[in-house]
Amino acid sequence: MNRFQEKQKYYDEKDKLILKLYRTNPQSAFKLMFDTYYMPLCLYAVQLTDSFVMAEDIVQDFFISFWEKKTYLNIAVKLRSYLFYSIRNNSYLSLRKNNLVSMEELFDTEIDITESITDEEELREREKKIMEELEKLPKQELSAVQAVILENKKYKEAAEELNISVNTLKTHLSRALKRLRKDNNLILLWL
Repeated sequence: MNRFQEKQKYYDEKDKLILKLYRTNPQSAFKLMFDTYYMPLCLYAVQLTDSFVMAEDIVQDFFISFWEKKTYLNIAVKLRSYLFYSIRNNSYLSLRKNNLVSMEELFDTEIDITESITDEEELREREKKIMEELEKLPKQELSAVQAVILENKKYKEAAEELNISVNTLKTHLSRALKRLRKDNNLILLWL
């Protein structure tokens, strides 16, 4: 089993736990789901929108709606798939609403998070490429990516550690993600 398959198994088990927890303790389930998927969903939305600010808004709006409408009561598919498809659709709607892209362009754009990377060599090559891109980032941007994405720290915690404001941290992170967005490899930071 390669690293990607192990990660998939981990998330399958996490999804089962979250859905089971929704039946007994919805608040805890929601917190676990948010902590598990917030940043991966933001990264995915950045791939689609090319804007970290827009991506965060899309993901935050999704989570609010998910909770308020009690959507968790009606999920009949894999949770992870549901979340990523929802973010994809919400990203497309947001782009269209803001007149940033035409419908024809939307149909030509597809980033499939569920695609299976079973070839270990392909995965290593894509990881190598993203690591090379990370090394090219200015120090502040790299520090922001490491703290928020790779170490999964909250914005406030990462900003304090780096002795910068939360807004400055978000600016560095946004710039870094824009640079890393090329070739749809951004999601590898999550895998």
